Amino acid sequence: MAFVPVNLAVLSYAAGCTLWNYSSAEDTLSAVLAPGYFDWAQARLRRDDVVLISARDGAAIAFVSAASPAGVSLLSLTSEHAPEGPAVPANAVLAESGLAILAESGAFILAD
Repeated sequence: MAFVPVNLAVLSYAAGCTLWNYSSAEDTLSAVLAPGYFDWAQARLRRDDVVLISARDGAAIAFVSAASPAGVSLLSLTSEHAPEGPAVPANAVLAESGLAILAESGAFILAD
C-alpha cells in the first residue's frame, strides 16, 4: 500500500515540535519506516517531529530526520533501529533502576 493522509494526525504541539500518530492496518512497519513513504506529507512534517507509528506487524516511535521537497526520512527510536548510546563504564554509579547516573554536564558519575 501507500501513505494514507487521513491516517496521519497531530497529537500535540509544543515548542516547535509536533507529536504525530500514524496508523496503517495494511502496511508493515518496515514499509512505513522506509525512506519516501511520508514524502506526500513533506509540507506538514518538520525535522525533529516525533511520529508514533502503528503498522500491521508492529509499532515504533520515530523522529523525522529529514523533511524537504527532496523527501521525508524517519529514524526509528525503538529496538533494532535505535542508534547506539555511549558505553557505560564498569565503575559507573547506577540508580536502583539499573541506569547510570549522570552529572549535570552529562558525564557518567564514577565510583571511587
